[in-house]
Amino acid sequence: MKSKKICFLLMVFVIAVANSCVLKSEKQEYITIGALLPLTGADSDEGLRALNGLQLAKEEINESGGVLGKKLDIIVLNDRGDEEHVLRQYKVLKEKGVIAVIGSSYSSVTLALAKEAEKDGMPVISPTASAPEVTKGRRNVFRAIFIDDYQAEVMAQFARGSLNTESAVVLRNRNNDSLKHLAEVFSKSFMDRGGRIMAVEHYSDGDDFADILRKYTADPPDVIFCPEDFVPAAKLVNAAYETGLHNTYLLGTDAWDGLLVYVHNQEAMENVFYSAPFSFDDRDEGVSEFVRNYFQSFSQMPLSSSAAAYTSVYILSEAIRKAGSTKKDAIISAMREIELDVITGHINFDENNNPHINVYVIRIKGGRYSMHEKLSL
Repeated sequence: MKSKKICFLLMVFVIAVANSCVLKSEKQEYITIGALLPLTGADSDEGLRALNGLQLAKEEINESGGVLGKKLDIIVLNDRGDEEHVLRQYKVLKEKGVIAVIGSSYSSVTLALAKEAEKDGMPVISPTASAPEVTKGRRNVFRAIFIDDYQAEVMAQFARGSLNTESAVVLRNRNNDSLKHLAEVFSKSFMDRGGRIMAVEHYSDGDDFADILRKYTADPPDVIFCPEDFVPAAKLVNAAYETGLHNTYLLGTDAWDGLLVYVHNQEAMENVFYSAPFSFDDRDEGVSEFVRNYFQSFSQMPLSSSAAAYTSVYILSEAIRKAGSTKKDAIISAMREIELDVITGHINFDENNNPHINVYVIRIKGGRYSMHEKLSL
């Protein structure tokens, strides 16, 4: 009886050891990174497009052999576009043992994440957060997009050089410091290039743009510049058309990507241009392949958030390869030295971990997005 009991205990021990080895083997088989994106709420369009980009990049990388001989796994959590909730979700990712984080989509939420991740030395790369303060002075925080100052200057150059405009009205959201900064940079750059700022109009979230625009129906500006998210931007586009400003150019920034869905009159889009880090009709071979694969996977064309998230996965994966390690500090050091050609251009980071990439000027014509011009300073 005692012999049988010993045999049984020995069998249990062997099974436990075997299961432990299997679990350990499975754990070692993957390199796990985290992602924080707004998958519900007002910003969910942006987050869901980014999610598609992450998934496509992960599949491609794993089909090509993975990273350091292991498969890449991405744990994606919903940050709701909320500065407090993103910190709770970041804590969950840390508990799950991720070695780096991709996220978030917008600057205010990403800034909250960046401050917390800086304490832990966690590598972070945001696909689309463009406010300079997100990465400034933070060794561990990177971005895959140009900064606000750069895109605002490029749009001022576009307004003066390509559109030959002389006068501008600038709209400033008084409740958002990042958007106010963009408006200020554009205004200065436009004037430095010989243009005239007729007025800077302040508004709050929920204000009716038509009330502002009616002031200019008798003496329209050549251009209106408004850094905003794509839903308020669509309200501006509709209001400009309804108030009769049909010959005034409407200029925006990368956050306008996606406004087509919310503009109810396609004729209102004729004079709309905005900056973006990506255009799906770029003739570059790598871009064409990405667009083809993305459409086959999701039955829709990719916008900037999809491309930037896709690019973020490749940048991070290359840094892990370059480091030859999954240690956080080694990944950060490799990121700071990386040089990589991706679908958004040639990536290498400056002293504040910002890439210097092309700016695409996007126009919506005939109900579709198209590249109007590719610029850089």
